[in-house]
Amino acid sequence: MYTRCEHCRAVLPIRPEDLAQAGGMVRCGSCGRTINALAAMYREPPTTGSPPIPADGMPPMLTPRVEQDALLDGDEATEASERPDPSADLADDVPSPDFSPDPPPRWARWLWPTVVVIALGALAVQLFGPESLRVEPEALGFGAPPPIEASEAIELVSRDLHRHPGLSDAVIVSAVLVNRAERPVPWPRIDLRLFDASQQVIGQRLLEPADYLDPSADPDGMLAPNVRLPVVLEMVVEGSAPSGFSMSFH
Repeated sequence: MYTRCEHCRAVLPIRPEDLAQAGGMVRCGSCGRTINALAAMYREPPTTGSPPIPADGMPPMLTPRVEQDALLDGDEATEASERPDPSADLADDVPSPDFSPDPPPRWARWLWPTVVVIALGALAVQLFGPESLRVEPEALGFGAPPPIEASEAIELVSRDLHRHPGLSDAVIVSAVLVNRAERPVPWPRIDLRLFDASQQVIGQRLLEPADYLDPSADPDGMLAPNVRLPVVLEMVVEGSAPSGFSMSFH
């Protein structure tokens, strides 16, 4: 066989022993570079336009030179064909395996029906039984208590409005909030409205927790029950000075 160097285009004769030695990788005797001889194989010394042996990616099917039956003489082949197969007798003597599962024990057959009957009885009591025998879902860990509205939980217990001592166009609003609920509630959003002497709204602002809490407080925290929260706000107003204010919580 022959191959062609892809670098210097030299034609190189090659033997099967050379291909088997390094899986088709050979060194060109002309330029000394390593090439893959299997990439360009020829049956005859190639010329300029000679195409290599095509490779379609499928390995060829090889036919053996010697058939197995040819190894035996004619008489031996006849005797081998007439000789009984010992595996046939063994197959008759060996019992076939049994893959059926073993029956469950007696207590297992009664366990699940008993559990189902108890569960159905408990469900019937929970749905239709007397109140004294029913179990609240919260006691079993199912469901969560309903949320508490901030307007129902938080109460304004103290309030004051006076002019700012250092700024002529500002006022100071101070108030004390208390959580009257039995469990903590999130910090509320405060809807603050300022009124003049005729009770007309002259200013309004919605305050987030970060607007009135101390910088060190967590704005995502909770207001514990019966805790007094003082709120002090400095508000710049334009026009007439406010004479009162209101707070609602959300």
